[in-house]
Amino acid sequence: MKKYFLTLLAFAVLLISPSGSYAENSKDDIQERIERGELKKLPSTEIELTIDSGTGELLNTEELSSIHLAAIEELEDETGEKLDKNFEISEYEVQELHLEENTGEEVSLRSKTGGSGVKLVAGLIIDERNKEIVSYVEIEDINVARVALITGKVTLESSTNRKRSYRDEDVFHYTFTAPEIKETAMKVSDPVSIVDTNFWRTVSTSLATWPNGKTDADHKVGKEFLLNKKGIEYPKYRDSHSRIKMFEPDEADLAWVPNNQREPRESGMRGLYIDWYENKYGTPDFSWDDVDIHHIIPLAYGGDNSYDNLIPLPKDFHRKEVTPWWASYGKYVPSGDDY
Repeated sequence: MKKYFLTLLAFAVLLISPSGSYAENSKDDIQERIERGELKKLPSTEIELTIDSGTGELLNTEELSSIHLAAIEELEDETGEKLDKNFEISEYEVQELHLEENTGEEVSLRSKTGGSGVKLVAGLIIDERNKEIVSYVEIEDINVARVALITGKVTLESSTNRKRSYRDEDVFHYTFTAPEIKETAMKVSDPVSIVDTNFWRTVSTSLATWPNGKTDADHKVGKEFLLNKKGIEYPKYRDSHSRIKMFEPDEADLAWVPNNQREPRESGMRGLYIDWYENKYGTPDFSWDDVDIHHIIPLAYGGDNSYDNLIPLPKDFHRKEVTPWWASYGKYVPSGDDY
């Protein structure tokens, strides 16, 4: 009986204990985990919401809500997007805004970035440990002419090809009411599991309404990021001497090629490449003994021995960053292959 009770107790502790998985506990928790390296933040797009100078007449809660709802419907007609209409502006918030406008304090519509309005950033937060991804939206810059309400949505999309169609993985609706509209304020989605190598991006639609009833909207398709099936971003590298860039593959589902079918590694290729490199770019400031000659698209995934597909990589970077990334690229790949 005692053993049975202890087993139940252990199971109960397992259920209520934090798993380490990403969770929206608080913005501070998220930032702390980013600073500790537990989460990786990938900004994808900037959202600019602006109005003309001059505050004009300040409106009450009912008027602002009506204007914001009408602006949402107009934006939906223009973009085909569907936004959440379950927002609420409290009378208290509007009174606070009006009080701020009438204190004699200078009301400037110039932000620190030189525009007028509010700037948000949307993107991805990656939890490599738990192989999860979330989308986020964060207020990066505001002006002292405060916004009454911001609503919008961020769609998380993925694709196996950078240039082809993307599929929706998650749709995240958000609202910032007046008290929440502060720099670094953040909203995040629920986590989505990372199963396969994919390109990931966010598509953002946002609408802001000011106390004077003016509105502005922005719709942006964000930059894509290539993550392998462990949620690790494709390594970035540019050779400092030749400026050759280790480019990303355009496909996230390149087929693994068996040894007897792939292009064979050329005998003496290293020496031939070094001669070609120095003839074209001159003698580099690094030692060739410290670098590997890397196939940007590995032979194991259909790459070839052309010089356009080769780049000198520092040995440590190649073996600790690049090789492990490709080892978790494909779906069905034998371990120990050469990348």
